[in-house]
Amino acid sequence: MDSRSDLFDVLEYIAYAKKPLTRELRVDTNRSNILNLLNQSQREFVEYVLRNYVAVGVDELDISKLSTVLKAKYGSINAAQEQLGSVHDIQKTFIDFQQYLYQEIAA
Repeated sequence: MDSRSDLFDVLEYIAYAKKPLTRELRVDTNRSNILNLLNQSQREFVEYVLRNYVAVGVDELDISKLSTVLKAKYGSINAAQEQLGSVHDIQKTFIDFQQYLYQEIAA
């Protein structure tokens, strides 16, 4: 298995003999679906998260990392809220885009 793939891909390989995807390919293939319904500030935030996901791995998508991600990108939670809205809105953006990341990719 390629270390640039997720556990999700490993499980699909085991269960369905599907070829694992790299995180980079998963992002590139689903990018337009992920970003389509976001405003510019949300896009910049999600692109930042996606870059970290590709570089580091699926742990970057864990909700427990959200405050760390916001502080790294914006310097503080308050600065992030100025760009992205309420904490609820930020959490929703962070969680909701992930469904598109793992959508079925047509062969």
